[in-house]
Amino acid sequence: MPTASPRVTLRRLQESDVPMMLAMESDPEVMRHSTGVKPADEARRRELLAWLNEPQTDIGHWAIVADGKAVGWVSLTPLEDTGRIQLAYRLCRDAWGLGCATRAAAQLCDYAWQRLDAPELVAVVWPDNHASARVLEKLGFAFSAHAQHYGRGTAVYALPRPHEPAPR
Repeated sequence: MPTASPRVTLRRLQESDVPMMLAMESDPEVMRHSTGVKPADEARRRELLAWLNEPQTDIGHWAIVADGKAVGWVSLTPLEDTGRIQLAYRLCRDAWGLGCATRAAAQLCDYAWQRLDAPELVAVVWPDNHASARVLEKLGFAFSAHAQHYGRGTAVYALPRPHEPAPR
């Protein structure tokens, strides 16, 4: 019998999310298609706490909460020096394959259109991260280009702002 899809909500990251973030960053499988494994040590915990205490803006990181448990994060951040807004996400391994990334990212895309009036969103994917590419394609993102980001070759996906129906 298939398990029901978890209910996914978003909230800003908070101090209680640090253990979840440390667990993700120190998991080689989670970080295989990302910026690299980071040790779950006291120095990294302090870095995350300092980062969480920075003033919030309209963009940033949100916790992905599935059935009441934080299982990852989703973000809108500037894509390096491109002037574009990047959608990104990372989930704990036990949340993979449940649709959490797709539902969380869809909520943040809606936020970008409604709150930020963004003309488009982009996402970068390590070329062999097929699962992440599938999430983006489900959301309507299309492959745009190969480019260098974060010191390596990436596939860039783009999603233009949806057209709103003309008033009648």
